[in-house]
Parts: sequence; C-alpha cells; structure tokens
Amino acid sequence: MIQSTGAVATQSVPHVHFHVVPRWSDDRMTLRWPAEAAEDGPAQDRTLSAIQAVLPAEAGVVSTEDRRQHLSFIQAVITRMSQASSSSKSWLLPIVTLTFGYAITHKSIVVALLGCLAVLVFGVLDANYLKQERAFRKLYDEVAAGHAVPPFSMNPALASPAGTKVNYWPDWPDVRSWAVAPVYGPLLLAGVGIIVWLICR
Repeated sequence: MIQSTGAVATQSVPHVHFHVVPRWSDDRMTLRWPAEAAEDGPAQDRTLSAIQAVLPAEAGVVSTEDRRQHLSFIQAVITRMSQASSSSKSWLLPIVTLTFGYAITHKSIVVALLGCLAVLVFGVLDANYLKQERAFRKLYDEVAAGHAVPPFSMNPALASPAGTKVNYWPDWPDVRSWAVAPVYGPLLLAGVGIIVWLICR
C-alpha cells in the first residue's frame, strides 16, 4: 500500500489517495523501500501526539457538536408529540359537536355513546402523546447533562431507572394532567349527561 504526499513523492495534484499494489516474489517491481523509518522516535511521538489531539480521548467521549445534534433530534420528537396532541384535540371537537348535537336533536342514545367512545379514544391517544413527550424530555435532560446515553440513541427507556418496565399505555399522571383531564373529562361528562337525559326523558 503506497500513499504519496508532495512533489518529492511524485504527487502532482495535492490530494490524499492510496495505491494498493499486490506483490509476489520475483515480480520484478523496482520499488526502493527505505531500510529505516522515515522519522526517528521523537518525531514519531510528536506525530502521534498531533493525531491524538484532534481525536476524542476515549471511545465513550462524545463531541460537543454530536451532543448538540443529538439534542436537536430529540427536540424534533418532542415537538412532533406536542403537535400530535394539539391535532387530537382539534379533530375531537367537531366529532363531539356532531355526535352530541345529533344525539340531542334526534334523541339517539347510540350516537351519544359513539361520541363518548370518541372522547375516550382521543383522550387515551392524547395521554399517550403526553407520556412520550415526557419520556423524550427526560432523555433530552440526560443527554444535555452528559450522562451515559449512547450517541444518537432515540430510546427514551435509557433515561429510566434500571429495571423500569416499559409500557405503551398512558399512566395515571398522564391521564390526570392539565392537558388531558380538564379537556376530555368535561366532554365525557357531557356525553354521559346527554345519555342519562335521553334515558330519563
């Protein structure tokens, strides 16, 4: 393998390239290799120090730029979860207005039940979005603090204590959050109230 650098090594265009030359015994190639190293011991030590100065000190060290990029990836997921939560509320409101309004005007308990089911489904989805957002916020904090998270990992479970069981259903703190319970709770109560009114009338 040959790497030529500079005019003294017959390099006419400055760039890094390597020649891979297969060799056999008695191949009659006339390449004169120096008998000794091109640099003495102290010069090789200086070259090694120069190379080590621009590389991470150890394999586990993450550069500042890599950490910044990792944080931007995590922030993008947090933003997407927040937008999905907002969209779920935006989709639910016309559905609830339509189903509850229809149930009242046409005295339909079935449609009122469908409206309540829609509130429950969108509520669970929204609570799960909130749960995922919180998990990625925790991962963001761990990466920002420089804790032991693999570079560019997008697994929020790594920010949880060891032995923590991962589940994909929202937890009670997510359900009773100010972004979920005060929005979906009154809508569900309104639907139940409509059903009770239709039954009792």
